[in-house]
Amino acid sequence: MFYAFLRVLAFIVLMPVFFIRVIGKENFRAPKGGSVVIAHHTSNWDPIILGFVVKHKPVSYMAKEELYKTAVARFFLKLLYTIPVARGKGDLKAIKTAIGALKGGRMLGIFPEGTRSKGGSVLPFEQGAALLALRADVPVIPVYIKGGYKLFHQIKVYVDPPIDLKAVAGEKINSSSINKATEYLHDKVVEMSKRDD
Repeated sequence: MFYAFLRVLAFIVLMPVFFIRVIGKENFRAPKGGSVVIAHHTSNWDPIILGFVVKHKPVSYMAKEELYKTAVARFFLKLLYTIPVARGKGDLKAIKTAIGALKGGRMLGIFPEGTRSKGGSVLPFEQGAALLALRADVPVIPVYIKGGYKLFHQIKVYVDPPIDLKAVAGEKINSSSINKATEYLHDKVVEMSKRDD
């Protein structure tokens, strides 16, 4: 109910300001089970926009463990379906939790650049998104948010069909296949960034 309330609030706030248009929104519903949604990251608005445009289920995010320090923060972050992660430590518990959530049908939002791109270009991808998708055996849905978040200007959200990374990188999961899958996803998002329909 809390997540649904936030979606209604987002509609009231976002639509009059950004005029959001989604191209390919049917691709969000294509996977029957879990999926990893990746997107280019330029603004703190990105996770809000992504959570708003996915209508049929909540989008979970992995959040740094520092945000969970207080009981109030932990309560609300749990309602938002977040997964705590210790950044820079190879948090195996967080990885296992994320894989379990994906296998259980969750949709996990990831910004694989690892930081915001201040210049707008697509930065190199970290391997986490590809690793989780391959380990959980779920597809990746690539997204590109275009528009620059200028007030009263249209935001376009491009959503491509789900990608089976094992068809791209092979059935065996190792450093080579993860790297190959990561490069493929990066090239896909770069290609999406050039669209203007």
